[in-house]
Amino acid sequence: MMTTEPIIESGMTFGPYSEGHCFYIEKSQTLKKINKRIGVQIAEFLLLEFKDTNKATISIVEAKTSSPQNPNEYINEIKEKLSNSLALFIAIYLQRHTTSHTELSDHFYQLQLTNVSFRLILVIKNSKKEWLPPLENKLKKALNPTVKIWNLTPASVIVLNEEGAIRRGLVNASATDITPI
Repeated sequence: MMTTEPIIESGMTFGPYSEGHCFYIEKSQTLKKINKRIGVQIAEFLLLEFKDTNKATISIVEAKTSSPQNPNEYINEIKEKLSNSLALFIAIYLQRHTTSHTELSDHFYQLQLTNVSFRLILVIKNSKKEWLPPLENKLKKALNPTVKIWNLTPASVIVLNEEGAIRRGLVNASATDITPI
């Protein structure tokens, strides 16, 4: 489902983003169809950004309210959501499902995927800045097979708190209550 509406997840307001640039994969018809048979965990949304006319980046974003009590279980869940989202996006892009042909905007379909960079981003609302590097390292290690299979750079796996997400333009500061941690 493409959206220009803000996405409210885990107490944060993401967007609004330009028309045709935000794919709310968590609400997609293809995912609903798949999840009638099996439960596939998926990230919140994909955001398409252009650096110039030849270079596009798709950020796959998962949002959480807080850091984990059980880091291994938490990291495995995030890994599954981000990896599944990348695979489902490619399946939709390739129109492997009957619902796929209407899910993405022309902005996505006009991409040459060979020229697209992907970012796998976890945003944790209530996380201290010093908690982020160890979590990012664990997530990078867990996502290493995905990073290698898709030939992504290690820097493509990113863990941010709310403040970092605001600085990157993912979270709307004026629509979000910011409590410094």
